[in-house]
Amino acid sequence: MMSCRNRLFNGGSMFATTGKYLRFYLLAISMAPALFTPCKAQTAASVQEQFGLPAQYAATAFGQAGASAGKSFGLNIYVDSVTNDEQMEQLMAALTQKGQDGLVKAMDKLKDAGRLAPNGSVGTGMRVVRIRPTKDGGQHIVLTTDRPMSFPELYRSGRSTQYKIGIVVLNVDKDGKGTGTFAPVCKIKINKNKQVEIENYGQKPFRLTNVYRAK
Repeated sequence: MMSCRNRLFNGGSMFATTGKYLRFYLLAISMAPALFTPCKAQTAASVQEQFGLPAQYAATAFGQAGASAGKSFGLNIYVDSVTNDEQMEQLMAALTQKGQDGLVKAMDKLKDAGRLAPNGSVGTGMRVVRIRPTKDGGQHIVLTTDRPMSFPELYRSGRSTQYKIGIVVLNVDKDGKGTGTFAPVCKIKINKNKQVEIENYGQKPFRLTNVYRAK
């Protein structure tokens, strides 16, 4: 039986594609340390305190296209810690020098900084978490991970195996309420303009609504 981790990020089951590719940018926020409040001068404890961690958010995910259109399910997003600037620089170097495969290998060396879990399941660990405070006292939260692939997906060796990253983005206000997106099957690369480009496999990201801080 396929694990819940693989079902959540699998490119060939509930996230079956239409064969088309949607290219979009997330302003390089998951991979560019310069866009975030620097953490180097802060201890891990002070960062935890600043962002009120650990935190747990609940949300409802709605499919917007393809086989998932109109489908919905509940999600829990756990934010345990923030990936520091030094780690982000290492990940960026791996992506720049060795591409997505190098990034995945670098991610494998990190401890989980969060977790994404459908209601009623353990879910999957998220390797990278970055948080940017917003002007209204809220937070812009990005969780990124190298997605697991099921044996059938690897056996078929289709195009989805080139899309090795999963990304969750939350935008919450000072009360922990807001919206977000969940892109389970992505490819990350550096484009000719030296920007981090994120390509979604086959469909629009899931729309996250009714986001609120549960703990």
